[in-house]
Amino acid sequence: MGATGIDIAWDRPSITEIKATGATWVARYFSDDPTKNLTSAEVHDYQAAGLGIVTVWESTAGRALQGHSAGVTDANAAWSQRAGVGLPDTTVVHFAVDTDTDWASVEPYFQGVQSVLGSARTGVYGGLRVIQGAHAAGLRYLWQTVAWSGGVWASFATIRQPGGTTLSGGADYDTAEAADFGQYPRPVPPPRPAPAPSYLEEDVLAYLPPLAPNTDADIPVEPAGTLTAPAGASRNGPLWLCLAAQGADGTVAISMRTAKGWSAPTQYPVTVAGGKVVLTLPTDGSVDVVRVTPTVPLLGYVTGRQVA
Repeated sequence: MGATGIDIAWDRPSITEIKATGATWVARYFSDDPTKNLTSAEVHDYQAAGLGIVTVWESTAGRALQGHSAGVTDANAAWSQRAGVGLPDTTVVHFAVDTDTDWASVEPYFQGVQSVLGSARTGVYGGLRVIQGAHAAGLRYLWQTVAWSGGVWASFATIRQPGGTTLSGGADYDTAEAADFGQYPRPVPPPRPAPAPSYLEEDVLAYLPPLAPNTDADIPVEPAGTLTAPAGASRNGPLWLCLAAQGADGTVAISMRTAKGWSAPTQYPVTVAGGKVVLTLPTDGSVDVVRVTPTVPLLGYVTGRQVA
């Protein structure tokens, strides 16, 4: 069983009450009903308390049966509400199928949703048959409810709603079944540098804050040691800067500062489909700051190895 979450509609429990349930993340709503919807104050408070956020659009139980144009309308409304509460454009929004049906009945609706958000930001909530169909259609973020599932759990569901309520019935329990279950803040994949002899361990040295497009971001890096002179700093060994595009393809310009000044910017492509860009930084301790200027939003981290 993965990390516990709760989904809350109209109730507004305190952070203390939420954490007392054992939840580490909260699912909240976008909809046509303002009294039900996630607010910017909640986004701020959840982040400050270290709680993840999952978003879901739900208006009426059978809304997803109403076809492609309904999906387009709901996706645009959800995306506008997402921006209004300050969540980034990398946010995944789940769309609820809160009725007993199959994928064929709701596929036109989700095709409409994807025409607005793309598949990488589209999640699905529903019973077993809906989740199975969504998986076969290539969608990744799949929130399965125990209702209409006949006691069968899909192995590929990223969230399960097993039944059971908390907070006096005001919230349902959920469990995350994957490291990336469509939550915000979005997870950064762990680094996987090729193994090498003579290095003891690999570790993420620092996760970066979200990097905004068309804005310089200066990233300080500790001087790295080498095999022959390992005492470059408190963390020795080669360093890597790993960057991943969020929501769109683009480029990133990289400059490095040494005692001689800034290097000329070098352009690198960054693509959603291509995965993260890994840039090796000099291991002689000459670079102390890396300047990153992307044309699209990026997430990233600095990683390294200790020398033997």
